[in-house]
Amino acid sequence: MKKIILAVGAMLAMAFACFAANPASDFIYDMAPDGQGVMITSYKGKSTTVVIPDTIEGLPVTQIGGNEDWALRVFTHTINDSSKNTPYTITVPKSVKILGNKAFTGIKGKINIDLSNITSIGKEAFAESDLTGTIKISKNLKFTGSEAFRKTKITAVIIEEGVTELGSFGIFKDCPNLKSITLPSTLTELGGSVFNYCPALTEVIIPEGTKIKYDLYVFTGCSSLPLAAKAKIKATGYTDGF
Repeated sequence: MKKIILAVGAMLAMAFACFAANPASDFIYDMAPDGQGVMITSYKGKSTTVVIPDTIEGLPVTQIGGNEDWALRVFTHTINDSSKNTPYTITVPKSVKILGNKAFTGIKGKINIDLSNITSIGKEAFAESDLTGTIKISKNLKFTGSEAFRKTKITAVIIEEGVTELGSFGIFKDCPNLKSITLPSTLTELGGSVFNYCPALTEVIIPEGTKIKYDLYVFTGCSSLPLAAKAKIKATGYTDGF
């Protein structure tokens, strides 16, 4: 899978001057797999305002969420019936480069993060969260798992020139507010169900002459696409339904 980088222009990190960082005792953490920093695997604090520290025990906090397929949600309250809809305000420091599996799954409220700092996104990292705005993807970030942005509130996706492949399954699946997608002329492959069931999607911008290899169900369930948009997609080599 190609490397990609992602930036969310509408969601810049909140200044740390507003809130002091939470103490290390609010988190379960360990050495990051690369041995160069700290990986946070769980939040156990009580406050709904969470400022993740940029250092713990003198080492930079570089990763949130584990790499294992069975990794639990970092914010485990999101699976509890009594508290799963509690709104949080979470601020992520620039020291964090890797978002592992289920880093912010199910988070309600605001996630203050500058994703241009991130180099790797894992499985369901933002799935079912209140993440919103425009997602910009360029060529220096790696997706290591499926459904990273499933059922979020994002409104637009821009895949920048230079990206050749977006291969992880269902990255933007079931995003009800997604209205616009921009694909680059360099794109040659889209993985299965990448934009599956995005019913508000009405605009797909594709440079003329772009040819893409599609996996299954990439645009299935995008019921609001106008005929002109469907024709553009079909011209790139798409053969499934909408």
